[in-house]
Amino acid sequence: LYGRRKEAALPFCQIGSEGGFLPAPVQRDQVLIAPAERADVIVDFTSVPVGTELYLINEGPDKAFQGGKAGTDYSPADPATTGQIMKLVVEALTSPDTTVPPSQLSLPPFEPLGKASRIRRLSLSEQKSSSLPHVGPRQMLLGTMDRNGAPVPMRWDDPVTEDPTLGTTEIWEIHNFTKDAHPIHVHEVQFQVLDRQQAGHAARPVEPWESGFKDTAVAYPGVVTRLKATFDRAGRYVWHCHMLEHEDNEMMRPYTVG
Repeated sequence: LYGRRKEAALPFCQIGSEGGFLPAPVQRDQVLIAPAERADVIVDFTSVPVGTELYLINEGPDKAFQGGKAGTDYSPADPATTGQIMKLVVEALTSPDTTVPPSQLSLPPFEPLGKASRIRRLSLSEQKSSSLPHVGPRQMLLGTMDRNGAPVPMRWDDPVTEDPTLGTTEIWEIHNFTKDAHPIHVHEVQFQVLDRQQAGHAARPVEPWESGFKDTAVAYPGVVTRLKATFDRAGRYVWHCHMLEHEDNEMMRPYTVG
């Protein structure tokens, strides 16, 4: 939340994500959130004078997100249009304040998933148009990996390749061979994000605000994103990128639990 000077005026205290509470509250000046991700946050207005005007703004880019920080790695959203979200005006209390300060919150115990029985290597790829090679990718595709570590792009109608046994826990390694970040969503499970690893570098621990259960995780370009899930519901479901123009253009694959 920002004041008129466009400087962060109040922090967010994040206590939950898509799958419920985090192991502990996390204080953040900004919340990076992709399509389908959710964040349960608390904002403490007790120190803000009555009448103060605050603004919730969007600093994400007006083009495909590739990671990084606004103003350093990319230009933020247009402040006159897509950068605007909400204006807030602080008013006087009309009843006693019985809320608990974020610093005094105690969240329920977090129980991580057990040992995985299988690791699957999956890929995110893009295919360019042969007739218009300079206008960007023609299709974004999910798929598997071959023995040499190369992507094997697949389409919706190709045979199912992800078929966890009911009740088992697996690790899915998402290898992103594209130039963009993709919010990857797996239906009917809540997973843990384990870590992320760029080629030639050590794995980076999960971000504190991703340490709870989630159903969507951002897969960054050139990075392996590792997820762990227990598949406890039999049936045929899907996993996909949650960018609408991607999931509607082949970046969605069925998977079967049985």
